[in-house]
Amino acid sequence: MLRGPLTEAGRRRLREAAQRNQPWRSSTGPRTAGGKAASAQNGHRHGPRPDSRRQLQLELAGVTALMSEMARLRQAIGMR
Repeated sequence: MLRGPLTEAGRRRLREAAQRNQPWRSSTGPRTAGGKAASAQNGHRHGPRPDSRRQLQLELAGVTALMSEMARLRQAIGMR
């Protein structure tokens, strides 16, 4: 559930907590070449993913246009 916009007091408390905890000092991430190589494969663990929906729609539109053009040419030369 959304709580609504932050008040100035709430923003100040968050800023103070961030300064007190300094989360950027303990940021994690791979540091070795092996760790970096392993993390680079994270998105590929379960095999290749299909292209985005938008990309698939564009490709399908191209195929549909090609099929329509082929049908039009067939009619023009008298083929079924």
